[in-house]
Amino acid sequence: MIQRTEYYRKIIHIFYLVIPFTYLFFFGSRFQALRILVPLTVFAIIIEYLRVHSVIIKKIFNNFLISMLRSHEMDGKYTGATWLFIGSTLTVAIFPKEIAVISLIYMSIGDSVAGLAGRKYGKMKFYDKTIEGSLAGLFVCLLSGYLVQLSLPLVVVFSGAFAAMFIELLPISIDDNFSVPLFAGTIMVIASTVVI
Repeated sequence: MIQRTEYYRKIIHIFYLVIPFTYLFFFGSRFQALRILVPLTVFAIIIEYLRVHSVIIKKIFNNFLISMLRSHEMDGKYTGATWLFIGSTLTVAIFPKEIAVISLIYMSIGDSVAGLAGRKYGKMKFYDKTIEGSLAGLFVCLLSGYLVQLSLPLVVVFSGAFAAMFIELLPISIDDNFSVPLFAGTIMVIASTVVI
C-alpha cells in the first residue's frame, strides 16, 4: 500500500513540469531561465543548511514537512526538491533548449510514474526498484517524448527516454532528480550527433 505522503511527493514532483514548460514557452534564452533557476537553487541550498543548523527552520520542517521526508533527508542530506533544482539548473545550463526541456520532462513524469507504479504493482525487484515501475516510467517517457518531440528526431527523443529510466533503475547513490535529466540529456546529445 502506498502511503498518502508518497502521493503528495509525487504530485509535487509532477508539478515541477512548470520548469521545462516555462523554459519552453516563456523564456527565449538559456540566460533568462537561469536568472530564475540559479537564485531558486541557491535559496534551496541555503534552506538545506538552515534546516540542519537553525533551530527555527528545523522546527518549521519538523512541524510541516517531516512526514514527507525520506530517512536520509531527515538525517540532514539534501531533499529531493533541492536536488531537483540543482539538476534542473545544470540541465538548462549545459544542454540545448530542446534537449533540456525533454530531459526535465522525463525527470518529472518518468520518475514519478516509475515510483508509484513500482510501489503499487512491482513484483520483480531490482535492488530497491522494480522492473514494472521502470517499464511504466519508460512508457510515459516515450509517450511524452513523442507528444512533445520539438524539433528533435524521434530516435534522439526515445534514446533519452531509455536513458532516463535506465539510470533511474540503477542502484546508485546519486539522487534521481539530479542523475535522470543529466544522463538523459547526455545520451540525447550523443544520439543527435550520430543521427543529425
